[in-house]
Amino acid sequence: MSTNENTGDALMTEIQKPARRRAGRALKWIIVAFVIILLAIAAFRIVSDRLTPHEAAEEAAVNVRVATAVITDINSNSILTGRLEAKEEAIVIPKIAGEVTRVYAELGKRVSKGDRLFELDRSQMATSVNQAKIAYDDASVNLERMTVLYNEGAVSLQQYEQVQTGYNMAREAYAAASDAIGNATVTTPIDGYITSVNVSVGGLASQASPAVTISNTDELEINTGLSENMINKVKVGDTVEIRVKSVSETDSFVGTVTALAPAPAVGSLTYPMVITLDEPGDAVKPGMFAEVIISADKTEGALAVPSKAVFIHSGRQMVITLDDANAVVQNEVVTGVDNGEIIEIKSGLSAGDRVVMEGQSYLNASSKVNIVE
Repeated sequence: MSTNENTGDALMTEIQKPARRRAGRALKWIIVAFVIILLAIAAFRIVSDRLTPHEAAEEAAVNVRVATAVITDINSNSILTGRLEAKEEAIVIPKIAGEVTRVYAELGKRVSKGDRLFELDRSQMATSVNQAKIAYDDASVNLERMTVLYNEGAVSLQQYEQVQTGYNMAREAYAAASDAIGNATVTTPIDGYITSVNVSVGGLASQASPAVTISNTDELEINTGLSENMINKVKVGDTVEIRVKSVSETDSFVGTVTALAPAPAVGSLTYPMVITLDEPGDAVKPGMFAEVIISADKTEGALAVPSKAVFIHSGRQMVITLDDANAVVQNEVVTGVDNGEIIEIKSGLSAGDRVVMEGQSYLNASSKVNIVE
């Protein structure tokens, strides 16, 4: 490259330097102005926010249900379960086997003791009775003759005893055949309702299987068991509450303890107990599931609140109350007997306190409440 060309380039560089400096100063002022604008906007917003009045957001009221702490007696209950059974049932099995000729039993029919259930064929039985009667008559005649001969010394004692044995056997056979005729008509041994009929005309009835079953539903009972903690708190004659939820969710029945074993059943840790249901009514039937409610302990004159009013917070038992202005007050309490509905409060509350029994988990010291019925 020539000397003239180098001299030209240096001259151009010297000419451009002032222009670059001016452009840099302009960019710096632009940046400064932009920062000042941002600061001004921020300051305006802060001042504006402080000058503008704001209303505090009002906290929504919490719906709660309340109850009153009262002085009352508390029964601590134990609930046993069992199924209702008829107190009296009968399984009818004929004493003799035979063909069924008539059936009077009908499923669900009400019968009284002595009513006919079914009859067996008598024709073959009559033949057996006639044959037994003939054999018995012959044996009687032979015995009379042998008695005369024995008294006259014409026969030995052994011969006489053989005839006498034959007579006794014929008499027993005749009596058995006569009884069989009487057993051809099968009757019910108890009052009640027929719950099954397993015979039909033309079929064979025998001692191998039940022919008819009968249940007396006038009296129902529950067979259950007591634990060792309860055995000394219950005695025969005590009344208990019985609930049959398939009949009613709210109504209950009265039962009486009619039997209580003093020792556990074999292979069990519970003491067998029988409870008779008093006046069950037509709606309650055998086979239904029942709950037996037994009052085990009783605390008299206790301060009590609904059980669901008590909750655990940080390992402490708490109850929330409302003062006269409906302000929330948190109370640590000491509890006692709890029967699932009400609980004894030994300390922490006073009679007449309004306690929150629903909605307390949504409350704090500053919460507002809306009491609902």
